[in-house]
Amino acid sequence: RGFQAVQIGFLAVIVFMALYYRWFGMIANVALFSNLVFIVAVLSMLGASLTLPGIAGIVLTVGMAVDANVLIFERIREELRNGRSLAASVESGFSRAAVTILDANITTLIAAAVLFQFGTGPIESFAITLSIGVVTSVFTALIVSRAVFDFIVATEMIKKLGMTSVISPDTKIGFMGARRIAFVFSAICLIGGMSYFGVRGSDNFGVDFTTGTNMIVHFEADAAVDVETVREALAEADMHDVRVQEYSSGTAADKGNSFSIHLGDVTGTLSGEEGSQQTVATQAQMAMAKLVLDSPTPEQADQAVVLDRVDTVGPAVGDQLKRDAVIAILYSMACIVIYLWYRFEYKFAFAAILAIIHDVLFTLGVFAIAGRELSLPVIAALLTIIGYSLNDTIVVFDRIREDMQLYRGREMKFSDILNISINQTLARTLLTSLTTLFVVTVLAVFGGEAIRDFAIALTTGVIVGTYSSIFVASPCVLLLQNWENARRKNKLDDDDQNKPGGKRRRKNKKKKNTDDGGDLEESAAV
Repeated sequence: RGFQAVQIGFLAVIVFMALYYRWFGMIANVALFSNLVFIVAVLSMLGASLTLPGIAGIVLTVGMAVDANVLIFERIREELRNGRSLAASVESGFSRAAVTILDANITTLIAAAVLFQFGTGPIESFAITLSIGVVTSVFTALIVSRAVFDFIVATEMIKKLGMTSVISPDTKIGFMGARRIAFVFSAICLIGGMSYFGVRGSDNFGVDFTTGTNMIVHFEADAAVDVETVREALAEADMHDVRVQEYSSGTAADKGNSFSIHLGDVTGTLSGEEGSQQTVATQAQMAMAKLVLDSPTPEQADQAVVLDRVDTVGPAVGDQLKRDAVIAILYSMACIVIYLWYRFEYKFAFAAILAIIHDVLFTLGVFAIAGRELSLPVIAALLTIIGYSLNDTIVVFDRIREDMQLYRGREMKFSDILNISINQTLARTLLTSLTTLFVVTVLAVFGGEAIRDFAIALTTGVIVGTYSSIFVASPCVLLLQNWENARRKNKLDDDDQNKPGGKRRRKNKKKKNTDDGGDLEESAAV
């Protein structure tokens, strides 16, 4: 059902791209379809299985692939708006977008490599799919799309490409002016959400991180047994944290009616000899036997519902999984900081990490307030949020860096440059978020109960990731820039004071700053 939901969402993305970008959208759809084909082909060659975290990697890949094409199209639109020819606009659009696409995808690839190295289980599965998707996304965006464009331009099949425009190119929204309101809003949400997360304690974690029982069972019955019926029967028998999925062994002897069942730690409600996981499995077996027999005895239950496998997950395993997830995320963040510090400046690196932390904590708070539980698929969703948020933020930062060079020496406030850059990338930010939401919303609605928590986490992450790239990451860059300017100004004042006549010059300088409003941002772009 998860894979079917991704297919429906992908179809929605294709329709939207065709309607919004017209011929451009059709070219993007060719690249998107090629991207999915490449991912499935490479997974098949590696002999890998498509897991739920793998689907998370595909969802993020689809979002990043759409983002790359939108970046290229918006750049081409800018060039066409400036009066350049179609051929020149295509050439400039691809060359200018390539830097941003590579920056965004390289940081994601670094994170995926670290997650694969230090993660286990679902984290590895996510990292493998994401790594493949990053490479194929860059290839299809910069090679496949470019090849199609070059063919169209060379053959003069189309001389003018029209595109729909929802966001005006002259948009001048003062995002930095609202930064204090945004900070207060984020602080209230994070403090409230994480406080409730702390109050819930161990209730935040599902069966994957706590003691529980995992079973593989099959019904020896001619009639088909519905998975929802099994869930209801176990819930009525007071089984906690019930998770049921259809199961197939992949052999010819497998005739269906097999299920993979996860039960939470119910031994705390039992005592004495009854407090064993085997007893829990027997109780579950009796509950399920009532679905095919009226009043089953234990012997009849053994024959009607066969326990193929019963495993106990202890708290040590759950704790190890938590540690692996946290260590993998911390290492990936450290590597991202190093890369962004090298490619941009320290303030951009730390602002990006603050935005990532904001998005993860925000999602955890939403989960706690909603009464949902963290599972291994949800951890994969949180990793997806990190990748999406990072990709979104890098695009904005790349335009800021470009505009800082463009407006160098013009005595513009740094906050004005930030506003210009965000407005220039606003169409791309909203379009990418919208197309990604197509996929994750369909996943939440049609993916079924087993995938719902996963989809809710993704939906929350996409929305808050879009918000943070504008109202958290960029304002944090501004705060760090102002702090740097203030520190530089204090150092100059101290140097002046230590020189002959320094006190007089310092007093005159203070008066001039007071007359000018004392704005520390004036020289930031220089």
